[in-house]
Amino acid sequence: MDSNILDPWNLSQEFLLKSNEINIIKGPCKLIKNINNTNKTLKIERFNINFMMSNKNSSIYISSIERGDSGYKIIELIIKDIHRNNKIIKVGHIENISRYEKYSGSDLMLLALQILYRLKVNESTLRDVSYYTCVRNNFFKQKDIPMKIIKLLKSNNTFYSAFQYEAYDKTTKKNKMNVLRSLVGQLQQISWLELDEIINAGKNELDLMNKNNKKMNYNKLEIMNINKWKQYWITIYNSWNIFKNNFNQARTPFSAFKFFNENTNCSDFIDWLELYSYTFFNFNKVFNYHFLNKHYEIPQIKNFNSLKNILNNVNWTNFNIIEQSDTFLPY
Repeated sequence: MDSNILDPWNLSQEFLLKSNEINIIKGPCKLIKNINNTNKTLKIERFNINFMMSNKNSSIYISSIERGDSGYKIIELIIKDIHRNNKIIKVGHIENISRYEKYSGSDLMLLALQILYRLKVNESTLRDVSYYTCVRNNFFKQKDIPMKIIKLLKSNNTFYSAFQYEAYDKTTKKNKMNVLRSLVGQLQQISWLELDEIINAGKNELDLMNKNNKKMNYNKLEIMNINKWKQYWITIYNSWNIFKNNFNQARTPFSAFKFFNENTNCSDFIDWLELYSYTFFNFNKVFNYHFLNKHYEIPQIKNFNSLKNILNNVNWTNFNIIEQSDTFLPY
């Protein structure tokens, strides 16, 4: 291998980055399907990535020259020394990970952590802004879908907990992972019937409004944009019925998230989830409705909001940076 190329997995090679120069770093192994597209024949490739390193305000900044699909640099790291318990601790912060044509976000996480490991970083922090890109050709326009809750519902982990990051409350510094998993467990107790009742009741109310030109009220407050609300509920209703028909073999709706696949059925899951204001916030203060003179509350809306609030108010920390595998294998 060219001696000018740094391989963070080659422990016999000195891993020294040069300031204000281009540093070529070899990425992890990438498993690529053979041209015949079978699962039996794979080839392994490793791609080089160009990095720059600089020093500023007692911190080291390491960032890729290459940019990802989102336009951001694919890896950005900040390293600094802090004093703790009469010791100097080297702490890294992963400012950004952005997938691109050659490596996924998971591949790049391996590389970022291996770079930190080779630079003798003890622990690392990051912000979880991971997302899926979801095709949605309807009332809900947002295509970049936060990954945090979906990952928890699917596997009881977030994207970063697969890399030994844990969620710590910004104020109390307590680990919140058990609380998050408990809230997911409670959401998984919501039955198909509970959601079916409120979604169908809303559709019946909507049909009556269309027939009688009736105004709709919730919590004694009139919905100001009734036409928008109609589109909102119809989209939820249609999405819910597709989801129910495709995944009713699951014990409950939220336990069906184990079948979530970002590449094939993303919108089936996301659109009805807007009942809980997952990405669409116009009706996020509506916890209960009166449909056809009967009271309905969105099942466990407070637990869902608690889940969102915790995830938005934690620091993600890995207190023990270790040597990484040179190949990401999905869990």
